[in-house]
Amino acid sequence: MGASTREHEESAGSAEPAAAPAWRGRVEQFEVGDPGRAATRVVPVPDESAWDRRDTVLDGVALKDGGRRVVAELRAASVRGLAHRAYGTVRQDEYGYRRTPDGRYLVVGVADGVSAGALSHKAAVAAARRGVNMLVHALRTTAPDRMPWPDFLRAVAAEIEAIGRKRLAATGTADPHAVPLREVANLLATTVLYAVVDLVPVAGAHEVHLVSVGDTSAWVLREGGRWEPQQAVKNDGAEVHSSSVQALPLLPAALPPPVRTTVAPGEALVLVTDGVGDPLGHGAGAVGRFLAEVWAAPPASGLEFAAQAGFARRSYDDDRTAVALWPVAGT
Repeated sequence: MGASTREHEESAGSAEPAAAPAWRGRVEQFEVGDPGRAATRVVPVPDESAWDRRDTVLDGVALKDGGRRVVAELRAASVRGLAHRAYGTVRQDEYGYRRTPDGRYLVVGVADGVSAGALSHKAAVAAARRGVNMLVHALRTTAPDRMPWPDFLRAVAAEIEAIGRKRLAATGTADPHAVPLREVANLLATTVLYAVVDLVPVAGAHEVHLVSVGDTSAWVLREGGRWEPQQAVKNDGAEVHSSSVQALPLLPAALPPPVRTTVAPGEALVLVTDGVGDPLGHGAGAVGRFLAEVWAAPPASGLEFAAQAGFARRSYDDDRTAVALWPVAGT
């Protein structure tokens, strides 16, 4: 009996420690300053008129050259805003990106459907996805600096108009082609920003061509965390802030001129809808400092990038969309 007890005690004393947990990690909301109560109290509900429209989409990929060397890292995300989650309305932002068949250019489109239009998300999809495809096709024969941008934007506007008139026909409108364009735009309209990035650097930097309609904005995050806007900052210097925007399929009286800039290794090209652009402001405030820190280098994944783009901050509850590109230095 005693021997058996000693054997039991020796066996118990030599038992191996419990194995460490086989997983680790944590998902936590990013907050910038006061997140507001909505960040934790909103109960997201779906838009039952658009079951196939996703709440959040994201990407995280590397772009390689012909020698299979990584030349740039891309992260992208579109996140339904708190207001749309709370009221059960569809995400109206969209993005698209594609490389030209020869590998020379990356084309990106970012669009923000106008909230008043019940089908503005369809306008955003057309502008961001079809528009990118159209631009890739045009780049087969036309260099970015020779692109007839007004004609291209008119073609995108025509695509959106056609979707609207088809929808009107489906609802029984006697002659949808007789409906004024402004009424079509009341049904669906979108801002849009296009970027064409030359993936072949010159003197270490990549040339970028930008064209936009509306308040979707482009920024270059320079070394040292300085945000450099590529268009006039929204409501800059205005005594009363305005929420009105230019949006396709209505074309502005004067089409915006293209913008040319460069982005180099150690910097990032960032394209955003106003859900990110409005709290970013001039880039010098709390949101600018936060995004400059977390986007100084490519986040580890598209999932992390989406969480950062969806940061919580009081009074900012719009959809959030961002596409960012980080060039990689050659070896």
